[in-house]
Amino acid sequence: MERKEFRELTPVKEARKLISRIIARPGIQTLTIENSAGRILAEDIFSPVDVPAFNRSVKDGYAIRAKDTYRASEPEPMELKMTASIPAGCADSFFVNDGETAEISTGAPIPEGADAVVMVEQTKQIDSTVFIYQPVYINENIMKAGSDIMKGERVLRKNTRIGSREIGVLASVGMKEVPVKELLVGIISTGNELIEPGNTLGKGLIFDANSYAIAASVEEAGGIPKIYGIIPDDWKLMEEALYRAIRECHIVLTSGSTSAGVGDIMYMIIEEKGETLTHGIAIKPGKPVVIGMIEGVPTIGLPGNPTSALSIFNEFVAPIIHNSLGTTPSFRTKVRAVMGTGIRSGGREELFPVGVVRGRAYPADKTSGAITTLSDADGIIEIKAETEYIEAGSPVEITMFGNVRSPDLMYVGGQCPGIDLLEETTGMVFRMLNMSSSAGFTAIAGATTDIAGVNMPADPDGEYNLPTARKMNLSGTLLVKGYKREMGLIFRQGTRISGLEDLAGLRFLNRNRGSGTRAVLEMELGLLAKEKGITRNELTKDIDGYNSGSKTHRSVCDAIKDGRADVGFGLRAAAREAGLGFLPVTEDEFDLLIREDVLDVPEIRLLLKTLTSEEFSKSLPPGMRTYERTGEMISSF
Repeated sequence: MERKEFRELTPVKEARKLISRIIARPGIQTLTIENSAGRILAEDIFSPVDVPAFNRSVKDGYAIRAKDTYRASEPEPMELKMTASIPAGCADSFFVNDGETAEISTGAPIPEGADAVVMVEQTKQIDSTVFIYQPVYINENIMKAGSDIMKGERVLRKNTRIGSREIGVLASVGMKEVPVKELLVGIISTGNELIEPGNTLGKGLIFDANSYAIAASVEEAGGIPKIYGIIPDDWKLMEEALYRAIRECHIVLTSGSTSAGVGDIMYMIIEEKGETLTHGIAIKPGKPVVIGMIEGVPTIGLPGNPTSALSIFNEFVAPIIHNSLGTTPSFRTKVRAVMGTGIRSGGREELFPVGVVRGRAYPADKTSGAITTLSDADGIIEIKAETEYIEAGSPVEITMFGNVRSPDLMYVGGQCPGIDLLEETTGMVFRMLNMSSSAGFTAIAGATTDIAGVNMPADPDGEYNLPTARKMNLSGTLLVKGYKREMGLIFRQGTRISGLEDLAGLRFLNRNRGSGTRAVLEMELGLLAKEKGITRNELTKDIDGYNSGSKTHRSVCDAIKDGRADVGFGLRAAAREAGLGFLPVTEDEFDLLIREDVLDVPEIRLLLKTLTSEEFSKSLPPGMRTYERTGEMISSF
């Protein structure tokens, strides 16, 4: 099978013009209002009734003729005779004459003859006599029939997205059913490597994230997703699935099999069975997108990588859905910010994911294959092809994703339950990149984070973090002493192990290079090697898996629980949470690095106050503790 190369990519501007001309024709269905949330109105809605349908009281009080109160005052109240009591929902007829009044509840119909309601607080009743202490004007405290909505008035416009307010309006005018647009969007995931979530993950397989992420995106845009499942890289099976979706849906989306690699054949099917409008857009991520028409149905092949697929969906597919439904995208909120760090680009136009923290934008990009790129991002910035570099401090415009709360603080560093507890106790939201202590030091040095969590030992004397800060000359930075953590060997219950010397002969899972935990272990192994009169390299060469690298304490525990490793090195707190055995080896110090220029930010002050609080100290899990230096600030490196 001949492979296709991307020789001529469609410019982004031209691709957007192409998209603007693609419109699918949705159907119309009638739904009950309780099932209509999120759907798009198919026609204008006119009220069949007045709302309210009668003149009603908006206060508890007395229905009266306003002229009977004009001379009322505190010293000389007017006296009226009470002739009736009218509760809400009352259907009986009443009449109020000169010198008379009727007791009335909020929401009750105004009796004939009355033209105002005096609040009960401005009256006093003795037997059947009501004393009025304050004058009222005509129509005071009365909602007239049709004053909210008049019969025949348009209450909702066609193409309105139905939410809680719209459902309230529909119910208030007595509508039980409502006509809505039905834009069915078929979703097909392709690839021999895919399996559905919930199944056992075999070797070489990955869970299908795209079907569900794209379906949610379709719903957010107002369409109705129809998932067709996973189709292997087989021409006949793909063709059958595609034709079924085309017969049943107004738009068809596929993910995967759009590139130019072996097994990528979806673009060939679209090209053979229909018309290819473009194959490849000069944008990053998402170059290998194919847009075509088969039997009049827009058919879009999205890239297989999750971040690429969702980015292309937001930029090029969501507009087709909105154009087809006649709606305006709700997620295209744009905000201004400044770059918190420099970013390099160039080559072609780029949709660059960023997190936003207090008006500063930080890169959230990992790789196009990382689904967490978008979960860590608050929005995207569009970088033009001719832009090679955006300097820190440069103003940027960010297109925000929907339903996003921007984080209060940016955190980079080692993964630790104590940081999770600080976030929970402060009530703030942290943008957390749990990478390593080394990454934390680097991020602080580059001013790309507010705080960094570090536990980097420098020597066997046990001094933590300060020597590294001095070596890196971290001027403008404070080291805030944090808390201590018990560290040791983690293993399944029943494993025979009495110390570090027993690691030889067991399958060991180490932490990633650059992590403080790995550095702590190396320090301890260095001490053990010295006792034995050998080098650390001689000691570690017999440890199976010593050169491995897991990014978090929890991932080490998961590997041990699943039988992929016999032993690891990490926190007592993590071992206890996982129900694993633990053998203590040492205690480390987990500290915070904070940039001095954010020290007076309210969120930082709250963080530091919480760190030294009794609540935080008592909430730390077993194996972690505050101590006499917790909260101490060191500024001289």
